[in-house]
Parts: sequence; structure tokens; C-alpha cells
Amino acid sequence: MLVKELKDVISKYSKEEKDKIIIELYKRIPKSKKEDYDIDNYILNIKQKEKINKKDEKLSFEVLEKEVNFFLECANNDLYASSNSIVSKTERSKWRFKVKNFCKQLNSFPPDSKEGEKATDLLRDLFILLSHATHYLTFSNWETFRAIQISQSSFLGMIIKRKLQTGVTKENLKYCVKLLHVKFDPYSYHLDLLCEFISCLKTVDMEYMAIELLKDEVSEMLEKLKKLQKGETKYYRLSEHCNYFIECIFIIYSKLYEVEPGIKYFQKFYIEKDPEVKEYILLDLIESFATISDWLREYERNINKIDYREYLQEKYESLIVRFSSDVEALF
Repeated sequence: MLVKELKDVISKYSKEEKDKIIIELYKRIPKSKKEDYDIDNYILNIKQKEKINKKDEKLSFEVLEKEVNFFLECANNDLYASSNSIVSKTERSKWRFKVKNFCKQLNSFPPDSKEGEKATDLLRDLFILLSHATHYLTFSNWETFRAIQISQSSFLGMIIKRKLQTGVTKENLKYCVKLLHVKFDPYSYHLDLLCEFISCLKTVDMEYMAIELLKDEVSEMLEKLKKLQKGETKYYRLSEHCNYFIECIFIIYSKLYEVEPGIKYFQKFYIEKDPEVKEYILLDLIESFATISDWLREYERNINKIDYREYLQEKYESLIVRFSSDVEALF
């Protein structure tokens, strides 16, 4: 039913009938949706909201900057996660609306302006906070990006695009690479974040520059891992993150049609003690980002070295048939 049709229908109902409809609809709205759209607050303060919407005032950058920094300070000190005298219960429940408003206002400043550059840094700080909050209780909702209705990958892309609008330099690209050190949202797929980063690399030069910067980060992480015990939680988390960077490097190499250098780098540095598991992960990446012939070549290269799982053996047989059919179709 369209809104116009709805208006026509309810115009025929009495006040009591409309009240009944409202109550029934309210009962049917899931709690998560009530929170996402701040339904309770809308009902309680509808007249006040109408006044606020009419004003629609934009904060000066100086005021906005102070508000964002205060919010960041409070959130980083867990003041949005527990009762305290600084952030009220009402304010704690509205954190997502604050963030959404901050993002909207910060994005209104041109990236290449003095205020815009500071705005990009503030967006970066919000991104880091929200990413951290997907692993450590910081707000009332663990799914922080879902709560503000923007995915982690989209948020990342927004920041990178703003930063690169100020110039495609090594320094700016390094700034973007550093963003990949955040906690990856466990409610989404880590490759989404990597692919979003890669999609912002618009030229071949940028892709090669990114590969070198990513390799520098991998080298630093590998050095840190040498100082940790393999059984430690820190070792596991850092090695997982290191592997994400290695996967990102492989994907960029594939995008450049340089699959072999990507495979060599992956094989040399990817952290996985089981050779078959390591090869499984690599073949999965090749299937997603390279060609069938690349997949077959890599599989056959190790056919006498690795005892492939049944799934890969069956995939190999099916791809051989498919590849042969594709070749025959060309002649």
C-alpha cells in the first residue's frame, strides 16, 4: 500500500480505531527496529522533533569538532557502556543518532578544504572507535556499523575517497593503508573491507604503490610476531591481521594480471602451519580473483606434494571438464 492510499484509508477511521491500529503496529515492530529508528523517542517528542527539523541548523566546524572529540573521549573511556554521571542514560541510548549526525555534518565539509581535512581525520577516529566497538563493549549494541546503517567497508571507502581527493601521494595512501589495522567487523566478511580499499585504487601506479606500502606493514607485523609466543592471544590476532594484508596484496596482484608474483608472496609469508589448509585458502582466493587456468596451474603444481581434501579434488575434476569445454568452444 502506498502512503497516499494509507492516508485515504485511515481518514475514514475514528480516533479510537486509529489508536488501536497504532498500538497493534507498535507491538509488531521488533525491538531492534524500534532502537534503530528511535521509535519511542519519536513518539514521546514528536512536537519537539518537528521544531528541530524546521530549524535544521548546521553547526560551525569549531563546535562540531569539540562535540565529536568529546564523544570520542567519553566512548573511549567506556562512558557509553555503563552508568555514570557524565553521560546520562538517555544520551547513552542515542549514541547511534549522534554518530549518524556527526558523519552527515563532517561529510558536508569539502575534503580539500582546511576544515575538510580535519573532518576526514575525525571520520577516521569515529571509524576506528566503531571498529573497536565490534569486539569490545563500548555501546549498547555490538553491531555498531549496522546500528548507524552503514557497513564498515562503506565507511572505510568514504574516508579513503575523501583523503585521496586531497592528492594521490604516498603519504596519503599510507594514511589509507593504516586504516586496515582496525578491528575487522565480525558481523561482515573481511574481504569486503579489503575489496573496498582496493576499489579506491584507480590507477596502476596507485596499485603498485599500495602493494609496497602493504608489504612494509606485513614486514613490521612479522617482526612483532617474532617477539610473541605462538600460544598467546596477541600472536593469534596479529597473525590473522597479517594474513589479511597478505590476502590484500594477492588480490591487487591479481587485479594487475600478475597472479604468479601474488602466489609467490602468499606462499612465502602467509601464516598457516598446515600446508593443505594454506593451499586451500590460496586456491579459494585464486578462484575469486583470478582465472580457471591460474587455479588449475596452482593445483597441479602441488598435486604430488599436498594431500588435497576431497572437496578440492572434486573441484579440480569439474574445472578440468569446464576448462576443456571452454577451450574447445574457441576453435
